[in-house]
Amino acid sequence: MTRLKNPSSRSKWSFAALMTAVLFLIALVFILSLRFGATPVTFREIIDQFQAQSGTIVELRLPRVLCAMLVGIAASVAGAILQTVLRNPLASPDVIGATAGGGLVTVVIILLAPLTPAIWLPFYSMAGSATASLIIFLLAYRRQGTSMIRLALVGIAVSSALQAIIKMLIVKYAMSSSQALVWLKGSLYARSLQHVEMLWPWTAAGLLAAMLLVRYLNVLKLDESVLVSLGTRVRMVRTVLLIVALALSASSASISGNLSFVGLIIPHLSHKLVGENFIRSLPFTAALGALLVMLGDMIGRILIPPMEIPVGIITSLIGAPYFVYLIIKQGQKK
Repeated sequence: MTRLKNPSSRSKWSFAALMTAVLFLIALVFILSLRFGATPVTFREIIDQFQAQSGTIVELRLPRVLCAMLVGIAASVAGAILQTVLRNPLASPDVIGATAGGGLVTVVIILLAPLTPAIWLPFYSMAGSATASLIIFLLAYRRQGTSMIRLALVGIAVSSALQAIIKMLIVKYAMSSSQALVWLKGSLYARSLQHVEMLWPWTAAGLLAAMLLVRYLNVLKLDESVLVSLGTRVRMVRTVLLIVALALSASSASISGNLSFVGLIIPHLSHKLVGENFIRSLPFTAALGALLVMLGDMIGRILIPPMEIPVGIITSLIGAPYFVYLIIKQGQKK
């Protein structure tokens, strides 16, 4: 008699295989990113520079790769949280204005208060993100509820307006706007170990908080009436998760700038590959986000050397068609 395989066991093996594959690709891209750039180096040179703790690899490429990894984790996990809390598959840090709001404040600080310590930028960015998101929610709200399509369209409109203000500031302060231009393009150019040290505590704390609240993320997928009957403090849980998402998106945006669509497409791809149980999909989302940003940054550096394409352009080229597909799909469901 043939024994039937346990579906849950098979699912676990599938998740383990996929996670192992993504981690292997992350390690591969990490190594290739250190080796290739405007000037390729040999593996022997990489080893020598690590031993000497100096050189192009240690001072420039390593911090850049680490920033790409951290930004990818933060943006993708923030997107997964927002899509669940808002019950909106089109939600992401850039679509709901969190990226543009945080970016506007960051650019204002860079241009008007250049002596502000860099360590404070994520706090200012988070305040801007929260304000922009609140404005979007208020504009999209109606008594009968908030439409997913309406929220997305209002978010795009407000984000566009904020982006226009950013561009006006950059034109006005053109002589001192080089750092702000880097933010606008969504680039990891000239990132240092100081940026890594500034970003990793936010990313680690946000990811840890999300994992500790993972069971609430699973519960929030249920109907509102079911949540009330279960006694879940829906409003408080949503508020905490929104704060976590805004902290992740704002801190990553203060380093990478306008990095579009990572928080939108990665959670969807993760759910398709490993399912919607956040115990598995959340760490997989973090790993997949890190891989996408690392890969996009590497492609941007080696595609047309010595020039480089900002990683924000690469992620936009990937994410924009998928965003259109999601809007069409949601419209068909309606």
